[in-house]
Amino acid sequence: MVRIFSSALIKRRSSRCSCALTVLRCSVLLLFCPGDCLDVELLIYGLWPPILLQSIPLSGPGFDVAIAEVNRDLAGVMKMQRRYISGPEVVVCDDTGAYFDQISRHFYGYRKNSTDALLILVHLGCDDTTIFAQLGREWNILAISGGATFSNLRDRVLFPTTLATGPFQFELYSIMFRKVCETFNWTNVGLAYDLSRTLPFPLKVYQTLMSSASVRTGQIQLQLFPIPAAANLTELLQKVTLVSRVVFVSGTPVLIRKLMMEALNQNKTTPEYVWISVDLPEQTIGPITWFQNDTDDQVAFRAFAPLKQMITCFDHDPAANRLLKEEIRLKAQENYGYKYPLGRAPSEFATSSYATIKMLANVIHQSIQGGVDFYNGRLFTQQFLNRSHSAGPIGDLYIDADGERQNKICLMKFDSSTGKFARTMFYDYTQSSLQEIPDDPIQWNTTDNKPPRDTPRCGFLGDAFPCVTDSTTVIVAGVTSALTVFALLFGCILR
Repeated sequence: MVRIFSSALIKRRSSRCSCALTVLRCSVLLLFCPGDCLDVELLIYGLWPPILLQSIPLSGPGFDVAIAEVNRDLAGVMKMQRRYISGPEVVVCDDTGAYFDQISRHFYGYRKNSTDALLILVHLGCDDTTIFAQLGREWNILAISGGATFSNLRDRVLFPTTLATGPFQFELYSIMFRKVCETFNWTNVGLAYDLSRTLPFPLKVYQTLMSSASVRTGQIQLQLFPIPAAANLTELLQKVTLVSRVVFVSGTPVLIRKLMMEALNQNKTTPEYVWISVDLPEQTIGPITWFQNDTDDQVAFRAFAPLKQMITCFDHDPAANRLLKEEIRLKAQENYGYKYPLGRAPSEFATSSYATIKMLANVIHQSIQGGVDFYNGRLFTQQFLNRSHSAGPIGDLYIDADGERQNKICLMKFDSSTGKFARTMFYDYTQSSLQEIPDDPIQWNTTDNKPPRDTPRCGFLGDAFPCVTDSTTVIVAGVTSALTVFALLFGCILR
């Protein structure tokens, strides 16, 4: 197979071509160059302990599966390999910022010893830190943020060589929150969120919603109810439901289960109440569920009936996804010594690692065919923007014009027939409003089949207009009529 490259690219890597040809002839007859003419080196920096889903032992196997496929399918085009450059001292989120010098040390070491390799930085961190993006800009190489995405790197002037490909975007939750409230005409809602720090997500939810434009401008009144570790849930629910009938909750699976059982106990799971759990599709301690295989399962099942769920969702082919995750599971044990507990599967972070490599390989291949100088990080990054990319058997990845992966987020309802949550509405980058699932639209069990009000018609104490007016109208009307008759009679007497 003969592959044609631009002379600019060949000059960058002519030292690796063993054939004794001129630059021009080598650009046309690359067939005679060794199979590793293009080396792609991934320098991956992240956390080692498997306490977060984006940690190296949990996300890394996705890289390994994809790299093996790329080296098999594109053997005549590139040779890809990865190197983890963070040491064992990178243990918690704060450590990732403290040891960024490890990235610099490895980068300059590679540049010194392997000047023609295509280097790509990958960060599996707790957020999309700007320090990492600045390194990519300074060195003019592609820098991929594969951890949680907070939309910190969207400025193409400041961060022209950065992509954020993580599976979870917090800004998407802010957009979905606003869309849900607008769709159902809710302007006064509660947020009960876990303060225990067992999971980092609930505090991130609080920060994300509080910083959203709809809350900052007062378009939506967000009533806050932090839940400390030793919270009295009985008192908490009484306080929450005195300010709104629509309550968003975020916490551990155990906390959400207890909260809903207490709501059932207080008769607050009736159609006039709305409970929406804000969740990630996967967390290190498992999903939100009623089932704990204990004596409370039956009560918890009933309590979950009105619960909705706001959650990132994916459109993977089920069969392909199962096969991929089984490969990732094997790689995790083989290469990282990590064995998944019974009933647990690799997360979307591992799947995202796989998809990112597949996308990367395709864009490199297309850049080679199109003569794009992929050694120019700014130019190379532009090849990803504002388009969908094939990510293998699990579907496509869409990267928007600002370098950020765009996913779908769903509103789910509890399906009592299966004991699981099922999609009923969704939002994604292709739509301007929430979209219903035609086969399973959301249903409200209110008397008028409309969404419940965030505030009761008669107020939380039953003393608000128009209910008080309704109960006194007859009396007021009677008094008014009597005064009118008296005035008329008095007028006649005077005459």
